[in-house]
Amino acid sequence: MQSPPSATLTAGVPSHHPTSKGETEARRRRISYFMLFRLGMLAVFTVVAVVLAYTDTRAAKALTTGFAWMTLVVGFVLTILFARRLPHTDDLQRFVWLQTATDIVLAAVVVQMSGGADSGFHWLFLIAVLGAATMGGPRMTWTAAGACVLILVVLGALQWTGTVEPTMLGEPIPPLPPLVLWGAVGRTTAALFGVTFLSAYLGRQLSSTVTEVGELRVLNENIVRSLASGLLTLDTDGRLLYFNPAAEHLLRLTPDAVGTHVEQTLPGLSDAWPAAELDSRIELSVEASDAETLHLGLSRVPLRDGTGERVGDLINFTDLTQIQNLTEQVRRNERLAALGGLAASVAHEIRNPLTAIAGCAELLGSTPDLDAQDTKLLRVILRESTRLSDLIADLLAFTRPKKPQRVRLSLANAVRDTREAFTADPMNKGLDVDLRVGTDVPIMADPAQLSQVIWNLVRNAGEAMDRNGSIEIDIDQDGERCRLAIADHGPGIPADRIERIFDPFFTTKEHGSGFGLAIVHRVVEDNGGTIEVHSVVGEGATFVLRFPSAEHSAEHSDTFSVPLITDSKM
Repeated sequence: MQSPPSATLTAGVPSHHPTSKGETEARRRRISYFMLFRLGMLAVFTVVAVVLAYTDTRAAKALTTGFAWMTLVVGFVLTILFARRLPHTDDLQRFVWLQTATDIVLAAVVVQMSGGADSGFHWLFLIAVLGAATMGGPRMTWTAAGACVLILVVLGALQWTGTVEPTMLGEPIPPLPPLVLWGAVGRTTAALFGVTFLSAYLGRQLSSTVTEVGELRVLNENIVRSLASGLLTLDTDGRLLYFNPAAEHLLRLTPDAVGTHVEQTLPGLSDAWPAAELDSRIELSVEASDAETLHLGLSRVPLRDGTGERVGDLINFTDLTQIQNLTEQVRRNERLAALGGLAASVAHEIRNPLTAIAGCAELLGSTPDLDAQDTKLLRVILRESTRLSDLIADLLAFTRPKKPQRVRLSLANAVRDTREAFTADPMNKGLDVDLRVGTDVPIMADPAQLSQVIWNLVRNAGEAMDRNGSIEIDIDQDGERCRLAIADHGPGIPADRIERIFDPFFTTKEHGSGFGLAIVHRVVEDNGGTIEVHSVVGEGATFVLRFPSAEHSAEHSDTFSVPLITDSKM
């Protein structure tokens, strides 16, 4: 399976240097194509030689000398050696010079063996020049053409003077008239220069086109790479063809994702889109590979080729997770602000009459000669008055929070102190509170408020397990923050409740006030921290708190606040 295009993108601007990676690979391909062509030419000559050997007695006699076969074998061997060396050579320029020289020498040998100036294989010199133009550049093309002309002139001069006699199928040929000899040399020379001029012109045009295409390709790659939004391309079957770096980062994709169906990357996409138009925008929640839930806004348009035919789909998406969290935080704060104002007013109006009721009940309780029934009723009044007074105190503590007095402290020591007090309570004797401390990073927090938070979370964890089981507390460093995780093994929190557990008055307990976790959330935020809830129904819940380390706490960190983050798995 091929790697995704995002893995092959290279940063930077287009390079015009001949050794740039793209141009080097393109040149390797041109060299390999021409080597394949040369191999085909040698195969054709081999077939011709075999046919002549079996049909022409004179040819058979010439071939038995072994010179023709040796030439073919040398050509095959050199081509195979060049092919094996091509993927491993770094100096392509020298590699091409060597091949061009080999082509010219082989062409000269064939021409000399087939009649010299009267040979019908002068076109092999043209092939050698075309090879130089294909594999090299203008300089190499002109050099190869000059070398071919020089060899032709030298061979012609040697043949004219009788110094070296050419052969035809191994037998000497009669001398040629000077006019015929030099005419043949001149025609071949003119053809060589014509081919060279044409090759140089076409080479410049090709080089210019390749450069423009390369620059456009790099520009497109840089544009796609720089997109802050994710980009996916699909074929007509919905299989992933390409993803940009932003999509790779957001969806935690790997190269193996290329070729897989988009449903494996964006589960639920096929069900979500039929209800909308193809080019409309939808929102989709997906779970990344690290179990983080992402809220994405997606749009899809047809992917068309140059003829306008649809060849797939183009999906563009942005991460709306943070925006959604901020929106939920704003809504929650608005609800809490309205609720807080109402609650403070109601609590103030209730507190005075409640105090009077409790006072009257105590006064009546001190009256002698009360029967048992009256005494029981007065106890109910006092008990419920006290519970209602505690509820009002929690309500006022939430609506009128005390500003934290933050000092540098050890989170591990604060947890140990609260753990000792909690386990000393006989009601908690069935609970095992396991504390594990990795790196204890000092934080800035209000000691009393921090103890209140830890106590509430540990108490809730114990109540979730009916005060019988194990509570796990982990403390460790998380980047520039200190992480505190409190986990239980109770029934967990259902998905339809997990978003509301920090809301005032929301409780699942029979006698709960619904303010414990709301105050926890407020205190954590006021001390510059964050709180997350992770729950799996049937397996338990984990509350994760993070506080900035003392060294990285801002000067006004007491005003720092971040959105509440919750998740749940059914």
